[in-house]
Amino acid sequence: MLQLCPCCSHKPFTQCCGLYLSGQTYPSTAENLMRSRFTAYATGNLAYLRKSWHPDTCPDLRADDLTTDWCRLEIIKSKQGLKTSIVEFRAWYRDGAGNSESALHEISLFKQYKKRWVYVEPLSDWP
Repeated sequence: MLQLCPCCSHKPFTQCCGLYLSGQTYPSTAENLMRSRFTAYATGNLAYLRKSWHPDTCPDLRADDLTTDWCRLEIIKSKQGLKTSIVEFRAWYRDGAGNSESALHEISLFKQYKKRWVYVEPLSDWP
């Protein structure tokens, strides 16, 4: 049986974010990059998170930064541009006891860097 992708695309992992996390290809849109970054958080793929983060804003990530139990992603809206894009999303996670879900709501800025989309930073609102 095929495992569905954690990004909630309803596609098999190997035909969705698995392609990006394995390095077979790179997302062609900021929304696909957002989905793949959620999947990287959900699967603990630290190398992919570093690779997909703009070097000017990437923090010093460590494995213990990836202990959250991410359970689903909801893309609210996205605005795709040629050099910059914005994606608004809710990333749902379980609390420490695993009993209830909470959401991280963010509007994220993405930019083209070396001909690839990278995550830059959260925005306070739509520009």
